[in-house]
Amino acid sequence: IFGVPLRQSIVYANVAISLVDDNGKSYIYGYVPIVVAKCGVFLKEKATTVEGIFRLNGSEKRIKELKHIFDSPDRYGKGLSWDGYTVHDAANVFRRYLNDLPEPVVPLDLYEKFREPLRGATKTAVGDADGPQFIDDFDVDAAIKRYQHLIKELPPLNRQLLLYILDLLAVFAAKAEDNRMNSQNLAAIFQPGMLSHPIHAMAPEEYRLNQCVLIFLI
Repeated sequence: IFGVPLRQSIVYANVAISLVDDNGKSYIYGYVPIVVAKCGVFLKEKATTVEGIFRLNGSEKRIKELKHIFDSPDRYGKGLSWDGYTVHDAANVFRRYLNDLPEPVVPLDLYEKFREPLRGATKTAVGDADGPQFIDDFDVDAAIKRYQHLIKELPPLNRQLLLYILDLLAVFAAKAEDNRMNSQNLAAIFQPGMLSHPIHAMAPEEYRLNQCVLIFLI
């Protein structure tokens, strides 16, 4: 699972994501990796008010155990019990899975397209206390529509994973007063595994733009 392309691992290590339609009927929207779903559910249930949840390290020994469980056929962690593990262990495994993907959640061929709507749209750096400030004539509604279109352009597995992660991060951002994980902090932590490119590996300015994109999406 770790370090394996999404389209390959999803074949044997997936969890169905169900949504409810307007009539109240449940239907399968798509699939995400077991490791993402298991960690995501556990973190939503137990960690939304834990301060610095995605910043603090878990136990390296327990993290290795969890990685082994999620990497082991034929269950790939499906029956995992979190007894004996902490939310910090889960948060670290979740982050490492994303960072170990051979290609970020937003594929490299769509990298520049995802950056384009916010290029030149901000006045301040992401690191500023209030987050990025948009220029006066920035059209927020147009950017939202553009991102809705871009998300539809993603391969189905990448789209489903991106939306699952954004939903999870939005839950934590909504509790930022408790967990100190506002959208700026979350974007700084998750940007490498979600929106990055090898050509910008040593370019802080480029990664600030990427973080602005994630903040906007969250």
